[in-house]
Amino acid sequence: MPIMQVPHVSRTDDQLIDISEDGFVSLLMDNGDTKDDLRLPTDDNLLGKIKDGFGEGKDLVLSVMSAMWEEQICAPKDIGPKN
Repeated sequence: MPIMQVPHVSRTDDQLIDISEDGFVSLLMDNGDTKDDLRLPTDDNLLGKIKDGFGEGKDLVLSVMSAMWEEQICAPKDIGPKN
């Protein structure tokens, strides 16, 4: 019987701090560190939701999926207006 390898997939929810002019996001992770090496998604619908929400001053949490040394933003969540 052959052995099948399955990739380890994980998901984190990190708070959006900033969007840079060159298309990267700054995220606040659970441990208090920031993550600055993740690009905005290329999907127009998802990109619009993130940029519009951030532009309106909403507090957004981004779901980030990681698998096989790749990371991608897969969904924004509005957690209310920024204080």
